[in-house]
Amino acid sequence: MYCGATAGELVTVAEIPTGDGTGRWTSYACRPCRIGGRLVPFLAHPSGSRGGLHYWPAVVPYELVARLADLGDAPQLRPITDRLFPAVAATASRVVAGRDRGAATAAVHAAVIDLRAAADMTTGELP
Repeated sequence: MYCGATAGELVTVAEIPTGDGTGRWTSYACRPCRIGGRLVPFLAHPSGSRGGLHYWPAVVPYELVARLADLGDAPQLRPITDRLFPAVAATASRVVAGRDRGAATAAVHAAVIDLRAAADMTTGELP
């Protein structure tokens, strides 16, 4: 599936095995669609859950989503998303103990800071 807008470079945002022996279903999105849809590039998906569409969680501010879209495929973000997505899930879970939820909240905030630093390094901006 290709982005309908195709405004600039297309980046893979999902690769799902079809299961019928024909290979993979691949979805691409341009920068404006990655920003508007809060789509995480495929190469930046968390290691344990690669494949379908992933969306930047609400804790990642819109302006940062826009800056992250400038990174294109962004494989350098995977170590951060490996921490961010499980921590976001833990903060929303009702079965996680309060103390552990607090640690997860701190991990989420640290990951967002790291995302901001990654965007700053790539764009040459000072944090």
